[in-house]
Amino acid sequence: MGRSGSFQAPPGFRDSSIGALNQGDVVASTYAVRGEIARTDTGVVYEARDMMIDRPVALKLAWRDPGMPSLILEARRCAAVHDPCAVAIHGMGNHQGIEYVVGERVSGRLLAHAVAQPVPSEHLAKLRQLAAAVARAHEAGVAVGAVSGATVLVDPGGRMVLGRLSLSQVPVLGPAGRLLAPEVMRGEVEAGDPAAAEAIDLYGLGCVAIEMACGRPPFAGADRETELRGHAREPAPRLSDLRPDLPGELSDLVEWLMDKRPVARPPSARDVLAQLDAIIDRLGTAARALRVLVVDDDVGRARALWSLARRGCAAAQVEIASEATDAAHKLHRDLPDLVLVSAGLRGVMNAYELCMYARGLETEQPPRLVLIGELTERDRALFAGADVPCIAADRGLGSAVLELVRSAAREPPRRRRRSTISG
Repeated sequence: MGRSGSFQAPPGFRDSSIGALNQGDVVASTYAVRGEIARTDTGVVYEARDMMIDRPVALKLAWRDPGMPSLILEARRCAAVHDPCAVAIHGMGNHQGIEYVVGERVSGRLLAHAVAQPVPSEHLAKLRQLAAAVARAHEAGVAVGAVSGATVLVDPGGRMVLGRLSLSQVPVLGPAGRLLAPEVMRGEVEAGDPAAAEAIDLYGLGCVAIEMACGRPPFAGADRETELRGHAREPAPRLSDLRPDLPGELSDLVEWLMDKRPVARPPSARDVLAQLDAIIDRLGTAARALRVLVVDDDVGRARALWSLARRGCAAAQVEIASEATDAAHKLHRDLPDLVLVSAGLRGVMNAYELCMYARGLETEQPPRLVLIGELTERDRALFAGADVPCIAADRGLGSAVLELVRSAAREPPRRRRRSTISG
């Protein structure tokens, strides 16, 4: 009891104002304590010196409170991920009845401050590095949790360390103190649900892509409630509107990552990595494995088809034509492999006339033509005779277009001969 009669928790308990270790204390006759780094739900982290090997280490000491989980799970989680994004674990032990873990000491700046608003090449390199770290964690069966500029450390050499794999040296949650994925904000899944973990991490990757590019997280506003409501309900900001200098494909990838529906996000972090590699490759070469042309006078629908084509083949070059004259020019200039034409196209040429123009191009292998939308009885007969298939604009459109693009990408490269038809 203190003079006021209130209870003072003994050293080593979560509620105690007195630490279990002090500067100068030595643990296991090896680790000399230098100072406290952080306090977490599971224990307190100290900076220490390994006197045997003469190196700095992080020493995490569990709380004395009854029922606290063992630190062995955290240590195993770090050790399972064989990537620089996870700190190395040097050992475990027991000090005066309290469990402890010793790991690699890391220092640097939070990602939010280390590469805010970088040039395109640097932005892509950093985002790729982070995506690779998340992919490696997932392959080891580890969920990252909150992926943000506030939960990733960048050391002076550029190495990134995830908060979840830092032995609590880096925050695990951002300033909001909670996971910001829409499905969690809306109460549709629990933050700790293993089945939801991968999609949550992918949403975080999309958020951090915007944060690095613009210097602030998406939906950040004057108050926290506005930010949380934005993550739960509002459409994600388009990266191309915020940073026009970044590749348009990257904006599309970020939009995919931040889809409000978990099932509509990329299948895995490895798929995200493949997309980023393709975007990086495209910055330095004009060669494309697959050329796709989307012809639609509805801007929103054209954008959706453009996005689906990108997702179907990471290495594809996808262009949009809003009317037939522009489409004819692009057909003549690029000789695309796959052409997606709106069935309702009107103007100088309708959809049927444009398809016949494409069939007339002098090339060894004409482009693959596919209609998107609903056909009248008359048009259905016309296109059946021309052998141009049609995909209905219903709920199955997305998966059908994805499979179509993937199928086209698997075909051998086309040998092209320039058409003699003038554009």
